[in-house]
Amino acid sequence: MAGGTGAQNGARPAAMPMRLSGIAKLYRQSGLFTWQLRGGSRDSLRPGLQDPWKGNATRGSDIMAYRSSPASSDEAHASFAWLRDLRAEGSVEARSRARDLITDWIGANSSWKLPDWRPDLMGERLAIIAMNYGWYGDSADETFQSRLAHSVEMQLRCLAMDWRRMRSVDQQIGALRGIALAEAALGGEDSRIEALQDMLFPKIRNVTHDDGGHVSRMPDRHIRLMRQLVEFRMATSLASVDGSALSDTIKRMGAVARMWRHGDGRIAHFNGGGGISAEIAEETLLRAGVHGKAVQQAPYSGFLRMGSGRTVVIMDAGDMAHGDDIIAGSGTLGFEMSVGPTQLVVNSGQMMKDPTLRRVMCSTAAHSTLGLDNQNSSSPRDGRLASISGVEVGEAPGGLLAVGAHDGFERSHGIIHHRKLYLKTGGANLRGADHLEYTGAPGEIPNLAVIRFHLHPKVTAAMLANGSVLMKIRGSRVGWNFKADGAIAEIDNSVYFEDGVRQSSQQIVLKAVINDIRTTGSHEVRWAFSRGTQ
Repeated sequence: MAGGTGAQNGARPAAMPMRLSGIAKLYRQSGLFTWQLRGGSRDSLRPGLQDPWKGNATRGSDIMAYRSSPASSDEAHASFAWLRDLRAEGSVEARSRARDLITDWIGANSSWKLPDWRPDLMGERLAIIAMNYGWYGDSADETFQSRLAHSVEMQLRCLAMDWRRMRSVDQQIGALRGIALAEAALGGEDSRIEALQDMLFPKIRNVTHDDGGHVSRMPDRHIRLMRQLVEFRMATSLASVDGSALSDTIKRMGAVARMWRHGDGRIAHFNGGGGISAEIAEETLLRAGVHGKAVQQAPYSGFLRMGSGRTVVIMDAGDMAHGDDIIAGSGTLGFEMSVGPTQLVVNSGQMMKDPTLRRVMCSTAAHSTLGLDNQNSSSPRDGRLASISGVEVGEAPGGLLAVGAHDGFERSHGIIHHRKLYLKTGGANLRGADHLEYTGAPGEIPNLAVIRFHLHPKVTAAMLANGSVLMKIRGSRVGWNFKADGAIAEIDNSVYFEDGVRQSSQQIVLKAVINDIRTTGSHEVRWAFSRGTQ
């Protein structure tokens, strides 16, 4: 990223998601283990479930025309995600093709092997098999129905043994939802679904805050978990089991998801965001039954939201989450801003699996916030994690005010970063102040504070002779102006990730030399985004 990214957060090589010894693998590949899984007595599934998620008709057409093959990707094939795409294509021929592909998979997977029998993939596969059965299976011949039911029962037995082997609690929840849906579709006893729900709730409590936000503080991961819980609730409904407590959890999660949404329906790019489309976000909230006005604050998850007129501002005001399976961004006190259907100020987001690129996009420099001397506001590798304080959001004279502070630079430089955001009523003006306070603590002598405002690819910025910046939004006749005091403004290149695509963009960069802060005690940079006239 232009302008440098600073010290990077450490990342470990990805571990296999399933705990399984070499001896256990050998046993599972034996005929004895296959025999252990056999013996199902249920001959068909029930068609009472209906998949709440849309497939992609174009991908379905490509499968039908043999332009693509589900078998070209082991994990995608094993998850049966392609079944939704064939359902979206919708033809009688697509239904027949689905049966053929399922029959082929069963024939190739009559005994245990990886990755097809990995618990997370089994959970996904069983869920999709059960929820789409009314489309492809209810009208099939008895031979197909019986063969499928016996395969599902074998997978259920294996998954019941293995779901706890998954390292991630989210993946354990995904496996449980697959078991619940398959049991419900097979006509399992209500007590089984109740028992599964009892096992589910402690897992949910482990991965969600009291306000409903995912403990990872990752919006994409939060929404994926919501979708799994919506599916689990379908199993309770089919089995006539009380799912009201689960519905309450889903609604709390939905309230947090709503506060991350911009005017175009997209989810804010905090902590590795960029993989959830506006359509998926809308579909999830609709099925979750979440309505009403977005909340202003998720106090435990650590996010704030201000909205006036057509302008929305979303701010990261929480302590940094960290863990082996968490994409933790050092974007503390960063924010995003949208105007109607267009985002103006963003965070870069990311879609990379490569650890080095991931660290780059997790850096403070990849977020719309303040960095100091090319260092991140948090460094888990060094045991330095920013702690938030003084967070408030609410009405102020003539508008809305959000404030917060963090100590991520105190250990390294003796500096506390305070940020204030003021959104004027009507949304035509966003004013900010970044105040750096020297606490007297030891550390490096601070030199350069850099504040970045990453702009959406639809926004074009140009420097004016007076040091201000003029921004034009593609498709809009109204521009925006930016000016700052206490720092020098520049324009630099940036990148933005959305739906798996890297896009070129720009960023406004403010630079303030603060090597005298130990004498002056503080330094403040004031800045403002103002809407121009038509």
